[in-house]
Amino acid sequence: MTSHNKTEQMRKEKHQHFNLMTNCNELESVDVHEKPSDETEELIVGRTDEKNEIVAALRNSMNHKFTILPIYGIGGIGKTTFAKLICNDTNFTSYHRVWVHVSQRFDLNKICDSIISQLPDMENQTNNGQCLVKLFSGKKTLIVLNDLWEDNAFQLEGLKDKLGSGDRINTIVLVTTRSEYVARKTCANFEPYKIKCLTNDMCWEIIKRKSGFEARDDKEHLIVTGREIALKCGGVALAAQSLGFMLKSMTVDQWKEVKDSDI
Repeated sequence: MTSHNKTEQMRKEKHQHFNLMTNCNELESVDVHEKPSDETEELIVGRTDEKNEIVAALRNSMNHKFTILPIYGIGGIGKTTFAKLICNDTNFTSYHRVWVHVSQRFDLNKICDSIISQLPDMENQTNNGQCLVKLFSGKKTLIVLNDLWEDNAFQLEGLKDKLGSGDRINTIVLVTTRSEYVARKTCANFEPYKIKCLTNDMCWEIIKRKSGFEARDDKEHLIVTGREIALKCGGVALAAQSLGFMLKSMTVDQWKEVKDSDI
């Protein structure tokens, strides 16, 4: 296979990868099994300062018994990873932590059931409204609602009412969404946070990690080209990750072809 054909094949695979992810997002409903990993993900690059800023603001708002902080931004920018980074922060180790993947099929009852199923001694409860009141009473809870698409104002108010029940000590809800409208409709005692795009240096760092750059004998010949390729990511973490994987098995000349291509 010529280097040109290999580049074309890699480009097709990259587009198939993004299409597959889009289709999966459209089909997924509430996933009660998805939980935040305890490991710090490789894609967390340059988000530490942002995370510390958010955590400090949340700590300063703990006089509010109930807070909803929406995190919004374009697809692939790293909202889910950022939410995991906040969720795993040591300031929240004393919290009951819950992770719910919502996606496009919004079902309030399933969201409530998912929250209940992830907390101690609540698995066999049947009335989710009463359970949430009991659950939140006298407890500190951190809930992540990941990938919320629902934009019906009535449904979103119902969600806030459910999550706002109970005589709580402190409940924090993080919501990730692509929509600024959804973010502004769901916020409570906190302004929505628009996640920043990664810098070119951050994208280059992700590409290096995913392409095995440091282990390459020819890496000195790839630095300038790699930095130019990183510009193609547009500050989107997922794009940097995909390009890194694509470049892993490529030669110096093929890296240059990617740099000069319309990927």
